[in-house]
Amino acid sequence: MTLAIAHRGDTTGFRENTLPAIRSAIDHGAHMVEIDLDRTSDGHVVLMHAEAQGRLWALPRPITEMTLAEIASLGVEVEQRIPTLMEVLAAVSYPRPTQLMLVANSVDTVLAADNLVHEHGMADQVLYSGSVEALRAIRARRPSAGLVLTWDRPALPPAELWQTLRPRYYSTQYRLLTRDLVTEVHRHGYGLAAWMVNDFPEMARLIGMGVDAIITDHMTELVKLTGDLNGQGASQEFTVAPSAPSSGHDQQSRGSNGVNGVTAGRRTSLTSGTQGGGPTISEPRFHVLE
Repeated sequence: MTLAIAHRGDTTGFRENTLPAIRSAIDHGAHMVEIDLDRTSDGHVVLMHAEAQGRLWALPRPITEMTLAEIASLGVEVEQRIPTLMEVLAAVSYPRPTQLMLVANSVDTVLAADNLVHEHGMADQVLYSGSVEALRAIRARRPSAGLVLTWDRPALPPAELWQTLRPRYYSTQYRLLTRDLVTEVHRHGYGLAAWMVNDFPEMARLIGMGVDAIITDHMTELVKLTGDLNGQGASQEFTVAPSAPSSGHDQQSRGSNGVNGVTAGRRTSLTSGTQGGGPTISEPRFHVLE
């Protein structure tokens, strides 16, 4: 099953990274919702993409320099205001638990988000994405956390990153994908997510190619192909089951169910890069989903 991931919620009718956008994406059958995180000056984790601070919100200064009270007083309607992560965690836990991909660039933000996730007992509903520094921090704290490694070049990252991060997904811009790359990622035991796919024929092509997840702004189009979690199509319930810490250079691939299930039946090799004939890449670059 290819997972349908809503990019910042349903942005066709609502402002991105808001509660209405998230609820609408869930109502339209998204398997997972990707949201961007930042932190206020008084330590609250809120939903915000850096580029949107001026484009959508016209904030007087960076959100990291504003308190939560200042943000709440901006005059935006309650349902369209900047929400806190705590509010979102409550919103996606009922009536049907929905999965989240949390994208954070700073270590402080991702660790604060992780605190909230575990306080709410929702670790099995969350994947973490963002900068490599943020991912390293989460992996050091949570050996079983689900990570998404985002990469912007055709070849796979070097061995050290696979070994350190042990990501559940390798995520890349869909134009970089080839059938050989999909096969290679799967051969190493990882799921593959494609972004940013908003063209229906391209969605169909990628599903046929074997990608495990598609991140899109057009959720209603994608679920026509993937099915949804509201009883339509071939989709089924799943949880983001924690992965076991890996050891050595080879381990059995993860479980046969849920997000982990994209690697069922494969052998997980952590030697991609300069050893074992795996692909190599020089001067790696990381970035968050755009």
